[in-house]
Parts: sequence; structure tokens; C-alpha cells
Amino acid sequence: MTSTAPGLPDAPDARPRVRVRLGDCSVRGRAVDLAARSEAPAIAPAAIAAAVRDPDDDRVRCASPGPLHEHVGLVDGRALPRRRALAAAARALGHRASNRDRIGALEDRLDDHDPLAVDLRAARERVAEAGADVDRQRERVATCQGRVQALREAGADTSDAVADLEAAASALSEAETEHAAAEQALARERQRAREARDAREHRLELEDRLANARREARAELAARVRERVDAALVATPDSSATTFDQADPVTARLALVRVVSLDAPVVLAARRFPDVGAASDWLDAPVIRV
Repeated sequence: MTSTAPGLPDAPDARPRVRVRLGDCSVRGRAVDLAARSEAPAIAPAAIAAAVRDPDDDRVRCASPGPLHEHVGLVDGRALPRRRALAAAARALGHRASNRDRIGALEDRLDDHDPLAVDLRAARERVAEAGADVDRQRERVATCQGRVQALREAGADTSDAVADLEAAASALSEAETEHAAAEQALARERQRAREARDAREHRLELEDRLANARREARAELAARVRERVDAALVATPDSSATTFDQADPVTARLALVRVVSLDAPVVLAARRFPDVGAASDWLDAPVIRV
């Protein structure tokens, strides 16, 4: 806090503050203790943490939370993804992974690589229907041919029968043309399906490479801040852990907040400090205790 000359009033505290409004309870400040206010309605700590992250939730007004807030915004005993949390802390402190350009390039390639789904069912059905029609028209032609032959052998007039045969032959030609077109369309769809399958396999390969690159980045970033976080663990109230991996989730989250000094409030659901003011001072962050 900025010091002032003797005899002058203290300068206003410019550090981030928070406003919480729950029903008839409205509190402003850097350290808000909902647990100590009888007029505050009962609300789950996770709901308060969600309100902190939601800019449209009027129950909490505060600075915008960063990526680390996802891991430490609610200080409780839930399991903590250690390496992801350390990497988020490193990014909050301005560190950048050495392979970030490669990650960006892989992300761009994935964005541009979206193979279309190919459904062969309609093309197969068209071939089957066209083939059945060819069979029907061939039977019709054979029937008409038999009728013409029978009339000729009997010496009867064949003009009507010949006309029917010609119509049947024309219908058969059209059916065969449709069947050939359907088979060609099916062949094209099969080729597209093979290309789509190859594209999906390539996309899976890109996704694996991107996942590996992100894991490498998290490991690198985590290593850059691990020593600072381990040092904060030693000073954390009621902590016996000496390394981040050994610490319980509450201690681990408190150490991360102390190292990064968040502007958005953390929701404190664990009792490690005598009061909410002590918690805010030690963490150097706004705190809402529930």
C-alpha cells in the first residue's frame, strides 16, 4: 500500500475489490465474509465461484478472472490437476512455452482440416432401386418379345405387339442408363469415403501431435514456477508439505494464489486463517469467505 506524509489521510486502496449481492445482503470490499453475515442466504461455494467467472451474473461484481482462476477460484479439497495448474500460474506470470509457435501452427492446421462425413447409404439405395428397375424392364421386354413371336407364328397382326416391344425396349434402355449413372455415383462416393477416411486418420495424427506438444508446454511451464510455489507452500498456514506434489489440494491452491496474486476474488471454503482479512492480506488477493 502507498505510504502518505505524516498528518495526511491514508491514500485510497487502489487494489482490486469486489461487490457481492445476495438477496438483501450487499457487501463491498477486498475481503468479504459471507459466513459471518446472518442476512446472507445460504449458497454453495461453487455457485459463488461460478458467479465470479460469469460477467453476466450480477451476484458478484469484480475484476475479470484469468485462466488460473479455473483451478484456484474455489479453495477447497477437490482434486487439483497439478501440472495444468502450475502451467496456468506460469502463464499468469508472463511465461511462455518455447514450443508455442509449433502449437499455434498445429491448431491452425486442425482448424483448416475438417473432413466431411460421407454417407454411402443413399448411393447404395439408388443403385439397388435402379438395378431392380432394370430387371423389371428386361422381364417386360422378354414378355413382349414372346408375344410378338407367338403372333408371327400364328400369322396374326403384330403391329400393336411390336409397338409394345419398342416401348419396353426404350424403357429398358432408360433403366440401364439410370443404373449405370447410379453405379458411377456410388463409385465417386466410395472414393470420397476413402479420402474422408484418410483425412480423418490424418486429423487424428494432428490431434495426437498437438496433445503431445501441449503436454510438453505444460511440463516446461510447470518447471519454471515449481520452485516459487514450493517456497510458498512452506509459508502456507497449517501446511506440513514441502513440495507442491505432496501438498493437499487446499494448501496447493493457496500457494498458487500467493505466487500469482489474483485480481479476481477467490472463494475460500477452507478455514486456514483467523479471519477473511488475514486471508486476503496473506494471499494478496480479494477473498470471499463462505
